[in-house]
Amino acid sequence: MKKKDDKSIKSKPIRYFASAMRKYKKGFYLLYAILILAMMIQPFINMFGPKMMIDAIMVKADISVIIKIAAVMVLADFLIKIVTVFTDLELDREYYTGLDRHLEAAVGKKSMELKYETTENKETLDSLADARTGIDSGYSGGSKGLFSAIALLTVNIVVILLSAAIVFRYTLLPVFLIIINVTLNTFFESRLNKIKMDQIQRLAVTDRAYHYLLHGLSDIKYGKDIRLFNAKDMMLGRVDGFNDKQSEINKSHAKESQKYITASKINLAVTAALVYLMLAVMVINKKIGIGDFTMLSTAVTTIVASINMVLKQILELKKFCGYSEKFISYVEGNVYEEKGDKDPDVSKGIVIEFRNVSFKYPGSKEYALKNINTTIKSGEHWSVVGLNGAGKSTFIKLLCRLYECTEGEIIVNNVNIMDYDYSSYMKILSVVFQDFYLLNFSIKENLICDSPDKVSDEKLIPLLEEVGLKDKVDSLKLGLMTPVFRYYDQNGFEPSGGEQQKIALARALYKNAPVLILDEPTAALDPIAEKEIYEQFNSMVKNKTAIFISHRLASCKFCDKLLVFKDGEIVERGTHDSLVKLSGGIYADMYKAQEKMYS
Repeated sequence: MKKKDDKSIKSKPIRYFASAMRKYKKGFYLLYAILILAMMIQPFINMFGPKMMIDAIMVKADISVIIKIAAVMVLADFLIKIVTVFTDLELDREYYTGLDRHLEAAVGKKSMELKYETTENKETLDSLADARTGIDSGYSGGSKGLFSAIALLTVNIVVILLSAAIVFRYTLLPVFLIIINVTLNTFFESRLNKIKMDQIQRLAVTDRAYHYLLHGLSDIKYGKDIRLFNAKDMMLGRVDGFNDKQSEINKSHAKESQKYITASKINLAVTAALVYLMLAVMVINKKIGIGDFTMLSTAVTTIVASINMVLKQILELKKFCGYSEKFISYVEGNVYEEKGDKDPDVSKGIVIEFRNVSFKYPGSKEYALKNINTTIKSGEHWSVVGLNGAGKSTFIKLLCRLYECTEGEIIVNNVNIMDYDYSSYMKILSVVFQDFYLLNFSIKENLICDSPDKVSDEKLIPLLEEVGLKDKVDSLKLGLMTPVFRYYDQNGFEPSGGEQQKIALARALYKNAPVLILDEPTAALDPIAEKEIYEQFNSMVKNKTAIFISHRLASCKFCDKLLVFKDGEIVERGTHDSLVKLSGGIYADMYKAQEKMYS
């Protein structure tokens, strides 16, 4: 039973990639079959062509016949090589590269679909790295490595069978030599493959660190810190260190591999010499002719080379399966089936309730939130305050279903949020986190998160005016179609911190969700600028439910209610006016400390 399972596992990657190629692009297998057929014909041109030439010469055939044989042989060889080269290049250009990119996109898609809490686990990050390695041509060989191995395996098995049929019509003597050669080469190839796998595994860790550092050196985002703290020499020194370590690993494995490569070549040379000697004796004894000698010597060496090629491709497929299984495990595993199938009914407003909610982050023994109870009614504006690490963002992450409550439940309109269909539930929330992210797409695509053709520019003008972006957009040559940042488009623009925040706020407003949340997206601004943005945003969402998160108090005066967090618990609640008068209260102390910045 165990063997059957192992066999199934080994064949799954091949079936998976074969199916993926069929679905990816039509026409592949026709071109692939032509390549295999051309590769099968090639050895037999070299096998029969010289025999026919020599036989014609030996019987003193007319010179025109000899010329025709030579011409046909050369033309056939030329055409087969042209077909082989053309189809191989076309497969690489049109199919292999494209499929690899398609599979890379599948890794990205799966990463976006994972349950959010798993994306912070080391196991998930390691699985992601393994998945990328599984389709990396430098490790597994990629789709080209797989299909090339299958083609070579198929071709050489057919060549072995046909060549053996030719040889064994004349003699069985080379069988013993072939067996010895193949036995020795099997050992050599298995040792070489083991050395290669060990090399790849040892390089994996240093490769990640090496490429991380190279990315850091070339990424302009790190430019200021590298210059101001003179970190260039340290980073270059670290890169050189990893480079030296990689070179040491490569040299060590090259030295270890060389003895097996040399032994394999000697083995092949000795086998060829003995075959030639054996066939020469048969010519002398007039058991075969000179033309037969040429054909049989070519056939025997072809058999030996083909058997060794079969063994090599089996090892290549084994290596490919070993790596690509990690890719398949990632994209087909990590299945996260969202709970719930209900659609939220917000036609009569939204009421959010936290009932005895406690939460521990995965792998943590400490509670990030403890026994949270509160109710936010439709249309209310709440401010959640507290020092860094008090649990404010965790409070929002649970509401957004990025994590699931360890204890208790969150209720929206009398339904546990986990019972709602995930996509439907997401439509009622619009959030701007502190670490919001803008894409290097156009301003318009950043706002609508969809194809720019689906929304007219005119529809976005009021929104741009509302957040104070219209003048900036009008000043840009490409207007709303101007790319944000210049990572891959020189026509882009580099928005200031305030402009980035306005784009993020405009995106949140465009979604037009009934609940809007600002989770400290303005933390990098000075207190006065932060206060102005919160006041502006508050006026924009006056008819919606709004939650403002901050460790500063810019949003507190105009909010209906305040929640004060400390060490994962709600320690104070009420209005600004009531809490600021609370003697010895946390909020009162925070407000007094910051009062001068808001006067």
